[in-house]
Amino acid sequence: MNNVTSSGRLDWSALTRVPVDAAIVDAFGLRSGDVLFNNTNSAELVGKSALFEGFDEPVVFSNHFTRLRTDETQLAPDFLAAWFQDKWNSGLFREICHRWVGQAAVQRDRLLALEIVFPDIHEQRRVAAAVRSQVAEVERARAAAEAQLESANALSAAYLRAAFDSLQAQRWPRRRLGEVSEIVAGITLGRRLSGGRSRVVPYLRVANVKDGYLDLSDVNEIEASEVEIEKLRLHRGDLLLTEGGDPDKLGRGSLWREELLECVHQNHIFRVRFDPAQFVPDFASAQIGSHYGKRYFLAHAKQTTGIATINRKVLAAFPLMTPDRVEQERIAGALIAQMVIAQQLTQALSERVKEIESLREVLLRRAFSGEA
Repeated sequence: MNNVTSSGRLDWSALTRVPVDAAIVDAFGLRSGDVLFNNTNSAELVGKSALFEGFDEPVVFSNHFTRLRTDETQLAPDFLAAWFQDKWNSGLFREICHRWVGQAAVQRDRLLALEIVFPDIHEQRRVAAAVRSQVAEVERARAAAEAQLESANALSAAYLRAAFDSLQAQRWPRRRLGEVSEIVAGITLGRRLSGGRSRVVPYLRVANVKDGYLDLSDVNEIEASEVEIEKLRLHRGDLLLTEGGDPDKLGRGSLWREELLECVHQNHIFRVRFDPAQFVPDFASAQIGSHYGKRYFLAHAKQTTGIATINRKVLAAFPLMTPDRVEQERIAGALIAQMVIAQQLTQALSERVKEIESLREVLLRRAFSGEA
């Protein structure tokens, strides 16, 4: 299902190889000029289509696709593929599909009952060629913008590496994180409340804690005792770290800046609280989120199939670089300024990629409204 992209391209990196005999290839093999219609997928993706233009070995298709093979003297296949893409963009297939839990399908009879109004074959070829040329320009612009975006995304990591993998950083003294901070795990869901007063308060889940920022668009609530709230209530400057999950989530975290008046956290999140007279939280957070920090967590995590976690003991043993507080402030200030620039650049380039992607839809709409 993932071989056809939502932009109407065939993705050969997702190709699956299976042993088949010659009869299967004859019956289900693709020929150059065939149009593949993705008839079964999620409701948002069903109806993706692409033109097959050949491959260096035989290719067959699964029952998640319908193959359409036209009489090319009457209907140009690249015209049909572009028409399908335009209809997918407009949401036609979401409207006519049959839905069930998590899936949708455009049934064969409904697909074949669609009416397509098309000009003579020469005009079809002209329109298809114009669309192909214009879309190629869009693709080149998109690839260039995505390359710039990839470079911009790497800036933050480069800034952190320059700060914490430098010769200067190697000379800084190190202390165990557990010696210079208070590390606490949060509330366990499903626990029994002991006696005493309790009330409902917001709490952070692993899903709320991202790498370098907090996503507070969906914050749950939990009933907690006054004792728990007093113990686990977050303070400005607290560093929140997830215990893991996927290997790339190790050491993932961000600072709490009192985004909510009152909030606690789940037990799969560690809260690290520093003495502000000795440590700058932004400096510690940047260090733990840097390549230096990630190397430590990957080396000391408990790993099972696809899952990696750290416990409080591993976190407490983290070798925190501890230059004097003035130096911490200087480095944290420089990193914050650099990160702001990197984020602004990334946001601008992300918007640029979206704008370029939308051009393909505009081109197709123009082509099939007679403006191409």
